[in-house]
Amino acid sequence: MSEDLHIARWLQQWPKIPLPVGPGDDCAVLPLCPEGQQLIWKTDAVVQDVHFKLSDSSRSIGHKALARVLSDFAAMGATPQSILVTLGVPEKLPLRRIGEAYRGMATLAKEWKLSLAGGETTRSKDWWISISGLGSVAKGKAILRSGAQAGDFLFVTGKLGGSFPKRHLRFIPRLKEGLWLGRQGLASAMMDLSDGLGKDLPRLAAASKVSYRIEAAALPLHRDCTVVQAINDGEDYELLFAVKPDSVTKLRRSWPFTTPLSCIGGLGKATLPHVKDGLTFQGYDHFEK
Repeated sequence: MSEDLHIARWLQQWPKIPLPVGPGDDCAVLPLCPEGQQLIWKTDAVVQDVHFKLSDSSRSIGHKALARVLSDFAAMGATPQSILVTLGVPEKLPLRRIGEAYRGMATLAKEWKLSLAGGETTRSKDWWISISGLGSVAKGKAILRSGAQAGDFLFVTGKLGGSFPKRHLRFIPRLKEGLWLGRQGLASAMMDLSDGLGKDLPRLAAASKVSYRIEAAALPLHRDCTVVQAINDGEDYELLFAVKPDSVTKLRRSWPFTTPLSCIGGLGKATLPHVKDGLTFQGYDHFEK
């Protein structure tokens, strides 16, 4: 079977959401961003032996590839609309596995009514999937890492630690929670925890020019996980966000989700030292071993 026929079969699994011009032409043509909205653009990739093992479920690999992008949309309080999928395919990889990976992506895409705008498939030494997502957010309402202030409280969704070996493949991106926080105007700064609290919290603090204080006993842990794992494991894909003191009561009272919500510390003036409650902050770094 030819490449074109294989791609046509894989695309059949995708939800049929019309675009002015979609897969099949040299470029996609997308509708204009609605008035009062700003475009949000994101790309991410999963790579064999970095983000997944070849022995992992193909559907789970596809799910993770798309879920990582959706997690970043969640962190901005933005709505995803269309995606591009690019695959690097090893010569000996059975093509049925690509179809299964598409099935994993398509299942998640149906939930959020995401259109597939197109992409690319190429031969590669290792298997990888790169996804670019396009979406929107109300003008001036994107939640940035840089919006927190001294005195804000720090919250996380869900539980932390022990993502590997399996939980990282099937995580649920906190899109509903991120969109709600954006619409309610309750998060002054936000990001998703992809590299671990020990790496991502310092990034948020640096962007907002504040110091941070963590309370180890307040960290929400997955069963059988340690505080050290919760800080440094990475790939939790929960939301870390700052809340102004006068909004904390509203947040707690109106939180409409079953997703756990935990206050884990706070932020202070940039001149103050970071308080890590005796913990070593490391997290995951692609360039450190």
